[in-house]
Amino acid sequence: MKKILSIISLLLLIGLVSGCTLEDRNKDTTPPEILGLDDITYTIGDEVPDYLDGVLAIDNVDGDMTDQIIVDDSAVDLTAVGAYELFYSVKDSSNNMFRVYVLVYVVEELIDIDTTPPSINGTQNITYNIGEEAPDYMQNVTANDNIDGNLTQSIIINDDDVDLTTEGVYDLTYRVADHAGNETVVTVTVTVVLQIDYVEYLNIFHINDTHGALLNDGNQMGISRIGNLVLDEKTSHPDHTIFIASGDILQGTLISNYFYGASTMDTLNASQLDAFTLGNHEFDWGLEVVTEYFNPETEGLKANFPLLGANVFLKDTTTRPDFVDAYTIIEKGNIKIGVIGLMGFGLESSIATSRVEDYYFDDPIPWAGYYAEYLRTVEDVDVVIVSIHGNSQFTNQGIGNLTGNQRVDVLFNGHSHSTYESFVSRDGVDLPVMQSGANGSAVGKIHLSLNEDGEVLSYTAQNLNMFSEARLNTPSGDIDSVLYEYLIEVDALLNETIIISGNYYSRNDLTEYMAKLIRTSANADFGIHNYGGTRASLNSGQNITVATLYEIFPFDNKIKTVELLGSEIKAYILDSGSVYVSYGSGSYENIQDHTTYLVATNDYIFDQTDNPFIYGENPIDTGVLIRDLWETVLRNRAELSDYFYLTDPIILQQNQNILQLEIFNRKQYFIV
Repeated sequence: MKKILSIISLLLLIGLVSGCTLEDRNKDTTPPEILGLDDITYTIGDEVPDYLDGVLAIDNVDGDMTDQIIVDDSAVDLTAVGAYELFYSVKDSSNNMFRVYVLVYVVEELIDIDTTPPSINGTQNITYNIGEEAPDYMQNVTANDNIDGNLTQSIIINDDDVDLTTEGVYDLTYRVADHAGNETVVTVTVTVVLQIDYVEYLNIFHINDTHGALLNDGNQMGISRIGNLVLDEKTSHPDHTIFIASGDILQGTLISNYFYGASTMDTLNASQLDAFTLGNHEFDWGLEVVTEYFNPETEGLKANFPLLGANVFLKDTTTRPDFVDAYTIIEKGNIKIGVIGLMGFGLESSIATSRVEDYYFDDPIPWAGYYAEYLRTVEDVDVVIVSIHGNSQFTNQGIGNLTGNQRVDVLFNGHSHSTYESFVSRDGVDLPVMQSGANGSAVGKIHLSLNEDGEVLSYTAQNLNMFSEARLNTPSGDIDSVLYEYLIEVDALLNETIIISGNYYSRNDLTEYMAKLIRTSANADFGIHNYGGTRASLNSGQNITVATLYEIFPFDNKIKTVELLGSEIKAYILDSGSVYVSYGSGSYENIQDHTTYLVATNDYIFDQTDNPFIYGENPIDTGVLIRDLWETVLRNRAELSDYFYLTDPIILQQNQNILQLEIFNRKQYFIV
């Protein structure tokens, strides 16, 4: 019996032991895993990070435990720069725990101070006919910022002052700001007019060869008075008024040259110019300086009108320079007007060789015919105007002889500074030909009478001045406000008297003096200056300012020197009729053919390929501007006397007490 009980106890013990071993074998001892962890970088001021973004917890028994992850960020300070431990933990149903940490790097934002305002591009003045569909003020308008990029959608338009039911001129404002708070505001005008059945006449106003004469001075009316006439006409008769410039508009005065023409461009914008034809003096600073005002990719001041030169091409091609167009089309009421711009044939010789060597001007007559036909047959233009910077009677006659679809209705001239209203006789209505003086002394006006199909029935032509047109005696307040911003920057240069002229000196007198001054400054045997490079005279008792120097010597001519044989110099003197030669050693008869002489002249004369200078020995570009040279002489003379005479000794050495004006550190109103 005892033996049986022992066996039963043993079996129970074995069963008990066997049961414990099976349970132990099935126990879960593997902790869960946390996946997707990585160190975190946080910039102070940003939105608080989601520490569980992308993080998972997986257990081999319990499965997905992501929602049971515990994040301990008690050691993390998101307001102070540093590296902090961020703990993650998760426990499964068997109490197996997994705990791990990552680092949170707290950093400060690197701030670049943005002070550059965004740009608003493509805005233009709008003409609206009452009763038509309301204009899309955002058409072709974009906004860009150097940091924020395209901000077009952020443009705010304020048209509260615009009444599309009542005739008038209203301001429309575009406003855009970048993330840094830099703001740009552009204001255009909305001209509201009554729709007419057809335009029965056109008034075409015209200027040429203003040479930067923006200010009123005697018979030079100034851009504000000229603009007053044009703006009054455009306000009263918007569908009947056009304003055109035929070249040599920018270069020639301090108020324009100092700003590389920006002051002129700005005031022409304010005058609502419709088309600008290239002239030879638009090349004086390098054509690329002027064309930047027409480059849509350039920041800063932009011209609101096209630059025209249908026959201006890159050398050995028929490709026009960038941003130079052949024509523009102007729509007025029911008619379309095509304006073709041309450069006079052969005017390359009127430009410093270094400035024009990459271009040429083709015969303007066939290009006038080509584009007139294109405009009439392809663009459905009614009236064709040609604006040419040139006054060749041969060219005028050739354009007047064009017939059929090549027929031209109006021809404007420039370049010779003449004032005339002429015509080319032909079948039907004659071709009116007009040039309007220079320096703002006249404004041309051609009146065209039209039939319902836009055909010219008749014309009248008149050059207006302040005596024949009362509105040319009144400045425009809007244009004056634009001009004022430029005037205050050059006030000292315009008004500070350097010295007083002791006598009257003609342009010829001053040309001869400059030739002598050029020779003396270079210690040369000969000094040469061209009569065309001197553009004004001096009156007795006249205050000479820096602006006066610009009026007399408007071009930025530098002095160059070279060694030539006496025979070469005598041949040049014999052939040249438009220069003065200053010789410091007796009469020309004493020049020895085989002797070498040092010659000094300006770069316009020097660089011409028909002249001997570029072929001489030891050419030197001194870099000295003749206008600077004369200013130095005048300031040195002013230390000794209140008056200047051409017979005064030439004093070239600098006095350290003399005010040195950095007048050629000019402003450029564009940024490439």
